[in-house]
Amino acid sequence: MKAGAKAACVVAVVAVATLGEGGASGTSLLVQHLLIAAAVAASVLAGPASGFVPSRGPRAAWLTFALLAAAGAVAAPYAYAAWLVLVEIAAFGAVVWLASGEPAPLSRMLPPAVAVLAASHGLAAVVERVSGSPRPASTFLNPNHLGAWLAAAVLLLAGHQLDRSLALRARAGYGVATVLALAGILVTGSRGAALGVALGATALIGLTWSTVSAGARRLMVAGVAVAVLTAAVGVAVRFRSDDDPYRFHRTRIWRASLRAVVASPWAGTGPGQFPAAAANLNFPLDDRPLRFERAFRTPHSDLLRALCEFGLPAGLAAFGALAALSLQTLRGRRALTPVSRGACGALVGLAAQACVDDLSTRPAITVLGACLAGLVLAVPRERPARRGAALAVAVILVAGLGVGEVAGFIGWNLSHALPRGPLDPSQLSRLRRAIAWNPMQPDLWERLAEHAQGAGPSWSLASYAVAREAAEHAARLQPADAFYARGEARVAAAASLSILPFASERDRAARLYDEAQRLARTDATIPLEKARFLLQAGDPPGAKRAAELALKIEPRSGAARLCLARAVLAQDGSAGFEQVRRLLDEAEAGAPRPGETPTSAYDASLRAVDAAVVASLRAALAR
Repeated sequence: MKAGAKAACVVAVVAVATLGEGGASGTSLLVQHLLIAAAVAASVLAGPASGFVPSRGPRAAWLTFALLAAAGAVAAPYAYAAWLVLVEIAAFGAVVWLASGEPAPLSRMLPPAVAVLAASHGLAAVVERVSGSPRPASTFLNPNHLGAWLAAAVLLLAGHQLDRSLALRARAGYGVATVLALAGILVTGSRGAALGVALGATALIGLTWSTVSAGARRLMVAGVAVAVLTAAVGVAVRFRSDDDPYRFHRTRIWRASLRAVVASPWAGTGPGQFPAAAANLNFPLDDRPLRFERAFRTPHSDLLRALCEFGLPAGLAAFGALAALSLQTLRGRRALTPVSRGACGALVGLAAQACVDDLSTRPAITVLGACLAGLVLAVPRERPARRGAALAVAVILVAGLGVGEVAGFIGWNLSHALPRGPLDPSQLSRLRRAIAWNPMQPDLWERLAEHAQGAGPSWSLASYAVAREAAEHAARLQPADAFYARGEARVAAAASLSILPFASERDRAARLYDEAQRLARTDATIPLEKARFLLQAGDPPGAKRAAELALKIEPRSGAARLCLARAVLAQDGSAGFEQVRRLLDEAEAGAPRPGETPTSAYDASLRAVDAAVVASLRAALAR
């Protein structure tokens, strides 16, 4: 592969990854992974263009982590999520390898590219803020993630500007880009970005202090002070104008997430399995209308994620890679180029923010981090590369990042815009083609079940068989998620109320609702849905028990009170009138105020009080 080609591919991946939800959209991921796969294949087939590789210590620790993650993925109940995590690990490792192979060309190409990207995203965030957005995020969706990327860019550019050979015009251009990036950090108001800038800048000063003159030191300290102050002002302005009741919610998420490590210290939840496990890690908020209205799906800390998802051995291997990188940097700090020093500062900033944010969910950040790590880790090759091993690794990477990614993308592209529920013939054809391309995705099977079930009371035994088989297959693909267990329960409940009006089918639906509840013990919508079904199925005692469970989880739920009132009236008749009146009064007293907007679908389904139901119950009491 020609000199500089690897570096150009790495820079292209860094640029593409900042587009489309910070690189998380299907199209952006496809382009990133195809670029990486093509670069790896070309590099291996053409032979190395330079004699550089990642240094041995960090490389060994990283490979240990990757192997332990792969072992955890084999045992993971949700295979597709585990596969996606392994693909991201492979992509990260491949970018590190590509970047380390061409340190000199990459040092020339990366700073101007990052400057253009940082200026663009910083300016976009400022425009969004001026246009009225309270938390602008450019293309990243999450302002904390934009702040992290811009902070890393600022630190990289700060190191690059220490290069005495830079022309005055280039310094001015980098200065403008840095100012725009800092403006972007300012308007995000990200606490994590402020932390990253502060610690990354401190590391940059430490690495460069002995290499510059006294005047340059003063200028450097002044610049760092301005950068840190800018980020801090953004945080202060944000919390002065934003009355966020969840501003310290993250510390409780960290405590709750640690329970996953305690439950399974060696293997963790498994790669990609934490979102399902988090349903039973949620904690009550007693100062909110609903105790469990604020759910979480990540630990909101990559440090914790390494332990929660991969277990202690794999987490320690990942931390070992960081420690080896730090040790190598300290030992060779005098030989570092200005760009490498900036990369070190940026990596420290990203590592600091990763302790308090879930940066690994945004490919733009992981790709940039991999690129910077490869630049810092590059060392001369000690011995010729083993061709056979390189070919084997390249085949695996190309299969995962190329062939596998294309199949997954086609399945996503065919299905993501389809509505849920009944589909017309052309939409159903698209869904079936999506399943053929990606049969590992449980949501595609669940969509098929929802379509077959969509005929309602008029559906046939044939469509019931399709719905049941699809829902059961979705639950087999992801047995740890309450969403798919509830999908099975809904199929059984609909059949019980129409084409299979038997006690056995009703009881099967109730058992499936119980299984869904076991997988999400803090979700009151599951027992509420069960209670409504049992009322329709003619089981008031069962409905009463389910509604009482929903109220036990969410004592302020008006919808659960109405359901319980209906069950009491159906079971006890006039003997339950007093309890029914009390429940109706409590439901109306706790109903949302006129014009109040629900905070979530969970809030809307539990706090809403149906006026028609209240009227019919009061009419029944009057009679």
